[in-house]
Amino acid sequence: MKPLAAIMLLFALTGLARAATTPPACASLCGDWRLDATASDKPEQLLDTAFLQFREPKARRQSIPNTDNLEALRKAADEDALGPILSRPRSRELREELELALRQPRSLIISGNAEDIRIAGDGSSSMGITPGEHSSRVDRYGTARIESRWRGSQLAVREKYDRRNQQETTYSTGSDGALRVTQVIARPGLPRITVRSVYRKP
Repeated sequence: MKPLAAIMLLFALTGLARAATTPPACASLCGDWRLDATASDKPEQLLDTAFLQFREPKARRQSIPNTDNLEALRKAADEDALGPILSRPRSRELREELELALRQPRSLIISGNAEDIRIAGDGSSSMGITPGEHSSRVDRYGTARIESRWRGSQLAVREKYDRRNQQETTYSTGSDGALRVTQVIARPGLPRITVRSVYRKP
């Protein structure tokens, strides 16, 4: 076999192997989906149960350093003027955040183009992801590392700050043709929360 032909064959076989392990675009997830509320979890009930174990964070104040350094004293005074420091949100604030994060759109539209996938829910902005690529986001918790990948025919999107503060959402279809969206959220002060939502095509 000529060298050029051998190289072309190698590329072809590599492409076939990749296609066999990675679904094309959004595969069976593609489509227009409607929430089956009766078959889905109720986020409010799960949050009620989780918050029974929640303890309000203890506030702490910045200590004034024992020093004659005016710059250090001025900085400490400025920080003290900001009031008590909390290591994590209070229950009301955290509850509002989780209610928003666990909101179940009544409809989902999942579409794909090449390796890119777009997920759009009613009343929320659409999310574009490329399985296998990593990104990051900076917010009140710090820097979240965002990873998306295929696990067989299941699409997983993971956001992680640290061991105690992370979230993963998976999308998969079953033998009944329904789309199952599973959200698992871990936040400091709460047990792990898992919400399962079932969607069907109209």
